[in-house]
Amino acid sequence: MRWLLQRSLRDVVTTVHLVHGIHTEPDSPVKGLIPYLRTAGFIVRYPEYGYELAVETLYLNPIIEGVMMPYVEPGDILIGHSNGCAISYHMMQQGAPAIGAVFINGALEQTLKRPIGCAFIDVYYNPGDEVTEIAKIGGEFGIFDDDWGELGHGGYIGNDGLIENFNCGATPGMPVVSGHSDFFTPSKLAQWGPFLAKRLAALTDSS
Repeated sequence: MRWLLQRSLRDVVTTVHLVHGIHTEPDSPVKGLIPYLRTAGFIVRYPEYGYELAVETLYLNPIIEGVMMPYVEPGDILIGHSNGCAISYHMMQQGAPAIGAVFINGALEQTLKRPIGCAFIDVYYNPGDEVTEIAKIGGEFGIFDDDWGELGHGGYIGNDGLIENFNCGATPGMPVVSGHSDFFTPSKLAQWGPFLAKRLAALTDSS
């Protein structure tokens, strides 16, 4: 299966889109992934959609998605953090031709379904992420984006073998991550960044 996936992606995946979360000013920590992804052979785009409040996601996310979608080309990968995971997920549901996605501490439902055309989704989570627990409550009450949930706290729940969980709070040989953005703490990102980038390179044979 992995060999077939690599063959189907080879010479197609070249661009990664980093989609940040809310409360981003002036920069999102997700930009810390850029050097690791470039070293692994990817072109990186960072679409800056500005500062957004949680209560604005219900009506602003669809606007942001509409602006970003035309820039996603066949074979691209979407990497989201927090609300950026919801934005990325919505775009793929609406037909954005990304071949794969990475969700880091996603403010997204745990029972997500892999969109048509998406070959893989990697989910990075940790039990110390309390922010996405709140996101789930807001999503259920219709205060925030409808698809918000606690993916970042508890990981993916389902049977799709092409959606893979990485518990960053308990991965042998890796720094313990605890919190909504602790993945991007420089000392921890120094190991998690190459881990993520090398895994994507192996999936896509982009290196």
